[in-house]
Amino acid sequence: MLESIDMSLVDWSRGQFALTAMFHWIFVPLTLGLSFIVAYMHSMYVRTGDEEWKRITKFWMKLFGINFAIGVSTGIILEFEFGTNWSNYSWFVGDIFGAPLAVEGILAFFLESTFVAIMFFGWNKVSKRFHLAASWLTAFGANLSAVWILVANAWMQHPVGTAFNPDLARNEMTSFWDVVFSPVAVNKFLHTVTSSFLLASVFVMAISAWFLLRKREILFAKRSTVVAAVFGVIAGIATIFTGDSSARIVAREQPMKFAAMEALYEGQTHAPLVAIGAMRTDTTRLPNPRQDFIFKFEIPNALSYMVFLTPSGFVPGITDLVYGNESQDLISYEEKIERGAVAI
Repeated sequence: MLESIDMSLVDWSRGQFALTAMFHWIFVPLTLGLSFIVAYMHSMYVRTGDEEWKRITKFWMKLFGINFAIGVSTGIILEFEFGTNWSNYSWFVGDIFGAPLAVEGILAFFLESTFVAIMFFGWNKVSKRFHLAASWLTAFGANLSAVWILVANAWMQHPVGTAFNPDLARNEMTSFWDVVFSPVAVNKFLHTVTSSFLLASVFVMAISAWFLLRKREILFAKRSTVVAAVFGVIAGIATIFTGDSSARIVAREQPMKFAAMEALYEGQTHAPLVAIGAMRTDTTRLPNPRQDFIFKFEIPNALSYMVFLTPSGFVPGITDLVYGNESQDLISYEEKIERGAVAI
């Protein structure tokens, strides 16, 4: 059966999906954070009545709109590609994977797409307070979309709340709430939105700095910088904590991914964290742990502490996970294949 699969088609499908996702992910994080910055600036205009705040709000609203339009268009293409490029996968796990995507389309997408029109075209057409409410609802709707997309992504990383139905040869959802509130999903959402808020604040400050350097729109740039700086500091602190917990979750649920991320071939206690290094390009074999880097600068014990909050924690490496490690109760890939064959 494998001989009938056109692997070039698989490669093209991956390439198309990756290209779309790259464009999608350039613009979406900006909209998540920029929407709340715009809503706050809009609030300042409604509260003070200062026309300068109105100008500021309209300027950043235009940039939000450009990113929003590209994010929506690429996101719709991505959802179609799930059913075209990965039709077998969509059928096999559609009962679980499709649920959060459906909720996102019905609830979040319609919420933001409805109120974004009022936000852009409601100036002097609806009351100031209703117009302001539209800005905030657009911001919440955009971030609510992220909830459901990231829930679907988190389930792929750590399947929960599901059972395999041997009669239909499909996975079926057993608990919607287990899928939504899995630790991976919660952390993935929090880390994504906080880092997106940080990105948006840097974006606003960078454009404001451009105006200041050219001594143009000084009041506009100063006010934008203050709002973005405060927003960014809060988001940055939150990003640190969510990123720290994200590392521990990945190490626990996806140890091979964590070992690959850290280029750790031989598991060890008191594992150091490679802060700076250049790896060798020969990937035809598992390298000798003493020869995997051309050069590297390590922080002693940092990797073990990052995962287990103690330097004595054992962090499994790639060779441990591939070939097994009896002292750490890690089985080899060959044994996993044998157990899988029995299960099938």
